[in-house]
Amino acid sequence: MLNKNKHGAKKHFANWLIFGLILLTLLNSACESPSLKKKDRAASTPENKQTAFEQDLQTMKTADFEYVFVFRRKDGGAFDSEDRKYLRANSPPATNRFISTDDDKAFIAGSKYKFSPENLEILRQRFNIEDYSELNETKPEEKTNANS
Repeated sequence: MLNKNKHGAKKHFANWLIFGLILLTLLNSACESPSLKKKDRAASTPENKQTAFEQDLQTMKTADFEYVFVFRRKDGGAFDSEDRKYLRANSPPATNRFISTDDDKAFIAGSKYKFSPENLEILRQRFNIEDYSELNETKPEEKTNANS
């Protein structure tokens, strides 16, 4: 008879242990901070996802280039080898960096040196030019449209 009581006590203890673990799990999940749930949702939401072009442009802007220009073909097509040669041949030799972006439909040029009006005019004959230069963004009232 004694063995049955020991076995019954162990079974009773195991049931209470399982019940206690389930209860603790439920209480823990019920007490989760709402702010943590918001953070989890914000981290999993792709709302703030930038396009490749926006990322490349941001990279150029944060690389301390004073002059940042985006060149696009007038027909909106992708750059071919002749377009690339023309762009490099008619840009100032001191241009620090070129990035092909937007599925080769745009080139971003970053420079610490000013593009002369002559360079821009020659390039404007073949490309649309967007000026994202730091100097233009710090003084919006003086910003000029490079597409004109």
